[in-house]
Amino acid sequence: MYLHDNLQVCLYALESRYPNHCVDISPGIIESRGVSLTGWRAPEVVNMLAKTAPHLLEAPAEMIIDYGACAIYLPDISATMPLCTIHCQGKVPPYIAHSEDRPQQKDLFPNVP
Repeated sequence: MYLHDNLQVCLYALESRYPNHCVDISPGIIESRGVSLTGWRAPEVVNMLAKTAPHLLEAPAEMIIDYGACAIYLPDISATMPLCTIHCQGKVPPYIAHSEDRPQQKDLFPNVP
């Protein structure tokens, strides 16, 4: 899945297509201010950004979900570091309301031949 639109549209498309997803936000792009940046759902990211950085929701974004990458990039900010890494279909790490003590995912699609 490839989508080029603004960040808000990409996040809502992610929620629609993969309702059991989990998003980890890159700390190099968003300042955390003590809030965990792991284990979010797309609507939570939209709400958080609406309060902290509403201009980012309208920023051009590229969402890529394939065998090589699952991420959302903001090309105007960084073409090499994603805004967030997407873990599709509730695979590791599971969604547990912003918990940080979860293992990192090695293979995004372990059951695909």
